[in-house]
Amino acid sequence: MCAAPLASMPLDPSPPPEAAPSPLGGVLLHSPRGQSLQAVHWASMRQLQQHGLASLVDVALRQAPHPATGLPEPALQITLSPTLAEHWAPQHDTRHLCHTLGLDTRHADDLAREILVAMLLSPQVLAFPSHEEWAAAIRVRQNTVRAARETRLNPDPNAPRHAADDWLQGPPHGLRLRPGRSLVAALQATLQPGRDHPGHHLSGYRASEWVLLLGLAEELQRHHPALYARLQQQFEQRPLQNCDVHQRLMRQIGHPQAPLPPHFAVPGDRLWFGQASQEEATLPDAQGTWSIYLGQGRFQHFQPGPLDASATDAPAGELGPRAPMREFARWLCPGSSDIAL
Repeated sequence: MCAAPLASMPLDPSPPPEAAPSPLGGVLLHSPRGQSLQAVHWASMRQLQQHGLASLVDVALRQAPHPATGLPEPALQITLSPTLAEHWAPQHDTRHLCHTLGLDTRHADDLAREILVAMLLSPQVLAFPSHEEWAAAIRVRQNTVRAARETRLNPDPNAPRHAADDWLQGPPHGLRLRPGRSLVAALQATLQPGRDHPGHHLSGYRASEWVLLLGLAEELQRHHPALYARLQQQFEQRPLQNCDVHQRLMRQIGHPQAPLPPHFAVPGDRLWFGQASQEEATLPDAQGTWSIYLGQGRFQHFQPGPLDASATDAPAGELGPRAPMREFARWLCPGSSDIAL
């Protein structure tokens, strides 16, 4: 189960008075059924205080559509204070947050702080139906960054594409998980083989997709085992790929007609860099790279195509123009998950 609301904290738990309407950005938190908005505010401030951010944010009460029902309800909008936002990330450029804040994201707490700050800086609202979903989203992003850092692929197109002990290949649905094998362990064995293993050959598209899937599956395994069991069963019967992953496990912010600022990203985002559009990026001859943002201004990129399937940590400037969208996991907590299996 995801973490329950905190019972006590040293900060004033009272939600702020309702503010005048303004363009939504940052994080928007609703209260789940049976929990007051005051409790959501309390838990959020405790989380921010743990990372030294509680006194650096603006919190406003808004009337906003509930992300699950679409009906207007009171919600908390949490953003970094405007003065700090402009100083830390001018024009929503999050590449230099670690340098500005003195963070080393090899440490889990520093990575969580960079994720939190980047989310509070989002120019497009990141809405959650509860504080628990926000906390879970941060953990999934930490998992995703760690999985991307540790991914090692084999550029040889004749190399195996999966760990044979964990996967079956054949009709009616092609590749599928062996019954009884752990989905998390199978993904780790394929993406992160031991030092003595030559690695597996995956397209850049599939490698980045499986990194996102691994980050999500690790969180489900720890905090929502019932949904993890359903996801594992899905992969034993008919693994999700391509559009199914996009539509059923992930969500996007940004749009070609309303693009995100070019240098805005939150650690754990998946992005497409290249001249082709994101929709064209799955084609064999697409010129570009699928990437996971690691934080600290660096990306783990997965070159598409049979001869360039290596994973490489690189600064953003080396990867070319990026698509206007960012992709990350859907909600996953008991009672509020919108993952469709």
